[in-house]
Amino acid sequence: MTYNFDEILDRRRERSKTWDFRTLKPGQLPMNGAETHFACPAPVKEAVRAVAEWEVYGYPYFTEDFSNAAAGYMKRRHHWDCDPSWVEFVGGIVPGIAFAIQAVSQPGDKILINTPAYDPFRSMIEANERLVEESPLLITRERVEFDWADMEARFRDPRTKAFILCDPHNPTGKSCTRAELERIAGLAEQYHVLVIVDEVHADFVFRGAHISYPTVSASALQNSVVVINPSKTFNVAGFRTGAVIVPNEALRQKINVKILAVKGISRTITGVAAFEACYDGRCDDYADQVCAYVRENEQMLSSFLAEHIPGIHLIPPDACFVCWLDCRELGFATQEELMAFFASAGILVTSGEEFDHHGRGLGFVRMAYAFPRAQLRQALERLAEAANHMEKRS
Repeated sequence: MTYNFDEILDRRRERSKTWDFRTLKPGQLPMNGAETHFACPAPVKEAVRAVAEWEVYGYPYFTEDFSNAAAGYMKRRHHWDCDPSWVEFVGGIVPGIAFAIQAVSQPGDKILINTPAYDPFRSMIEANERLVEESPLLITRERVEFDWADMEARFRDPRTKAFILCDPHNPTGKSCTRAELERIAGLAEQYHVLVIVDEVHADFVFRGAHISYPTVSASALQNSVVVINPSKTFNVAGFRTGAVIVPNEALRQKINVKILAVKGISRTITGVAAFEACYDGRCDDYADQVCAYVRENEQMLSSFLAEHIPGIHLIPPDACFVCWLDCRELGFATQEELMAFFASAGILVTSGEEFDHHGRGLGFVRMAYAFPRAQLRQALERLAEAANHMEKRS
């Protein structure tokens, strides 16, 4: 099936957090939410409608279709021969990470993240009474790299029990190379640190190919937890249905204890139907097409900024549909002034301060660009007009 990603959807019927028309001003484009703005795949809508036609929406029984779909997708799409028995249902990426952290650490232990970082990682760690340990990424206008000396120092700390690897990385769009993953696996094995991998953006890799962390070595396989969710690829975040994949049986049992402690095994009937439709092969054509479309959006965004708004520098993303913009050359004295500049163009973005709480996010914003191309171009043209107006005033 061929999908039309140029269609501009009317989002007013939804209770969309991103498209909240109670707060959106007329004409504003919400480029702050990490979601696509395309219609869901037809098989997903068909699967959900089939559930809606039931006469009773009672407690569901479990089948192997859920775990088979997740494992099959990882094998087809990401070349990981994942065993379905390793797959467990969770209510999303962050809950899955939380269960893993609870299983391997105690209050007061450290959980390592790379900054800039998706802020719910930080708040979830703190809510679980663990300490946030940060290793800042080295970011230039050409690339994003790990600070390996800093990483090893933080892995070496005996209070560091787990490392959350966001790959591909939100917000910078970095996709790890095999050599980088092997180096992380070596540190994790040497210092007995669990690697928890968020692969929610794995379908959107533009340069190279996504490498699933457990495939790089035997130790990586046995000392890792992978969390996945079709929410980003297929625009189904509202179902709150994801999976945690744990190859190590002893660790999987520990995580299951934490899941059972809050009755986290309870699956939603529509969420499971959507998850299975996304991952069992019915939507592979959609995944191919949406990635190709977003890749062209990224190319358009990159060339437009370079030609028309040289004061905004796109940190070249390897992946994702969100990007990290260096806006320091625009010359704003405060982050508030920078955010007001974007708002003056009718564009909502996320402040860099939300991803780094120690000043390194100042002058940066995260912007999502998985929009119908006409909508994206209109937003960029408005941004260029605002930049030109600012230059004339100065």
